[in-house]
Amino acid sequence: MKIGITGGIGSGKTTICKIFEVLGIPVYYADDRAKRLMVENEILKKGIIELFGKNAYLENGELNRAHIAGIAFKDANILKALNNLVHPAVHKDANEWADAQTDAPYSLREAALIFEGGG
Repeated sequence: MKIGITGGIGSGKTTICKIFEVLGIPVYYADDRAKRLMVENEILKKGIIELFGKNAYLENGELNRAHIAGIAFKDANILKALNNLVHPAVHKDANEWADAQTDAPYSLREAALIFEGGG
């Protein structure tokens, strides 16, 4: 069984998930995973570079958050395009992760935008 934990900033999602982790329930943290996928997933990286240019990543391979934010939060269409790249990748990753949690009776997915992101 896959259970979603969602809500706005400061609503207690992480606190609740930490309690379940103490009880042995696996938790997928979508925001943390999205940040990692944006650096590690080559298909996602390619799409981000196509959208934001070569400056989307720093020389050390890390995401250039300032560059991306400076563009995405000024243009709703680019932000939507970024979300259209990231959300499906996170959704796929979350499902693969949840399917691998065979030792637990259920797993939790913590994400602010579960419904908006297609989850």
